[in-house]
Amino acid sequence: MISITLMPSDWGFGNRILFYNNLRQFAEKKGESWSSIPWEGHQYFVGDLLNGRQMGNARLGPCLGENFFEWRSIPTRKIFVLQGVSELKNTAAVHFRGGDFYDWNKDAILKTSYYLDAIDQIKDEVDEFIIFTDDENLQSYSEVEKHFEDNNIKYDIGDNDRHNYINDFKKMSECDYIISSPSTYCICAGFIGKQKKIIHSLDWINNRIEADDKFWVDLYDGGNDDYSIWRLV
Repeated sequence: MISITLMPSDWGFGNRILFYNNLRQFAEKKGESWSSIPWEGHQYFVGDLLNGRQMGNARLGPCLGENFFEWRSIPTRKIFVLQGVSELKNTAAVHFRGGDFYDWNKDAILKTSYYLDAIDQIKDEVDEFIIFTDDENLQSYSEVEKHFEDNNIKYDIGDNDRHNYINDFKKMSECDYIISSPSTYCICAGFIGKQKKIIHSLDWINNRIEADDKFWVDLYDGGNDDYSIWRLV
């Protein structure tokens, strides 16, 4: 049996999902049983994501996107089924990430021009945009909201509450499009729920390819049925 016996306490919801997904994918790939300690967020999904309290002899150490495509053995939408999701029709999520990205990698805070170009490319294909962020002080966030107002484009704003993140996550998971950020929270919403058209920043992808970041390299090379790029902007 392969087990998660420790979930890093400083990880956010997206990182926890990626780590847990790696457990399930690796166990399936190896034909092994699996189990996990309780982790914050598992309770929002249908079914038993812990598989009992017994811990196996093999411990899966913390790992994130570097294994996402390589270990893929079962659909992510089979593992993660959210409870209490309301259907959304013809909507596009727009996700902005600031906050701790200033300390992690300022290049991950995407330019306003990326968002405006992406919005312009799909504005005639959707009925409503929903904007989500962890940092409403971002210049790009304010400028996109102003763009919607000035051009009479229908939009809504998420709860944008880091302490009650699940409502926004559920909404993002049911959008038809995601204008994505490099946030694992946003990426996970992309491979859970409705099959979506995912838009990413070409500048960011090129940045990560130059850094030989395996998740982004694999994604650029085609991704998989769970998560792939529909359009680079």
